[in-house]
Amino acid sequence: MTTSVVIPVYNGKKYLEDNLSYVNNLGVDEIVLVDDASTDGSPDYIFKNYPKIKLIRHLTNQRFPISVNDGFQKATGDIVFLLNQDLKPQKDLVENTLRHFSDPLVFAVTFNENGRSWADGKWVNGLLEFTNGKLDSQLHDSLWPSGGSSAIRRDLWNKLGGFDPIFTPGYFEDLDLGLRAHKEGYKIIWDPKCRVDHLTEGTFPKSFPAKKLQYIKERNYLIAVWKNIDSELWPAHIISLIKRIAQHPGYLVPTLWALWKKLVS
Repeated sequence: MTTSVVIPVYNGKKYLEDNLSYVNNLGVDEIVLVDDASTDGSPDYIFKNYPKIKLIRHLTNQRFPISVNDGFQKATGDIVFLLNQDLKPQKDLVENTLRHFSDPLVFAVTFNENGRSWADGKWVNGLLEFTNGKLDSQLHDSLWPSGGSSAIRRDLWNKLGGFDPIFTPGYFEDLDLGLRAHKEGYKIIWDPKCRVDHLTEGTFPKSFPAKKLQYIKERNYLIAVWKNIDSELWPAHIISLIKRIAQHPGYLVPTLWALWKKLVS
């Protein structure tokens, strides 16, 4: 079973200086970095210090979902470790992860990120409610694989179509992928032994004003719901959506934005 690491990079030189040596020592077959038009010298740092790494360079900023898709397209491993640029993997991550893929129905393994547990969720009144599951030492089925700390079977990623670019610039593309994988009968495992250290919030939240960032999250949540909701839940969803807009009129903005994105995609 061959292995790749894919890391989307944007102005991440200071993170790569701290973390890339740990990634390089994981013992995987290849490392693919996708530089999303960084302006801080990240590509030059990679070329100079890690010449064996496969580097994809975007001339313009394409954002997270497209960067990840490009990385998977370049990767050749059976299992692809998808890591954020600001993650430091533990040395036994690959060993602890690969054992789960002996089950052909396992689509992904999502990691124990700073003690963050698995994703739990259920449909309530036509809306998807989710939370972190109970943190313990057991394996759990997770609702989705984390977009920044997980390992994914590449052939199934290709079968499912990877991240949907409709979620650009990001948020909830991993939820959508997880829901689609579960609908196809695949499993997503959270293993507390698969540990990574997340050192910072990264650059994405700093790219937008707080209000716009909130609208992006709310818009993408609705898109993920609309893509994956079962038909019998639509009446309850519409009622819940009307109630939410009535209580919080500002919610009309991301709702209309999500509708427009769906219509033009």
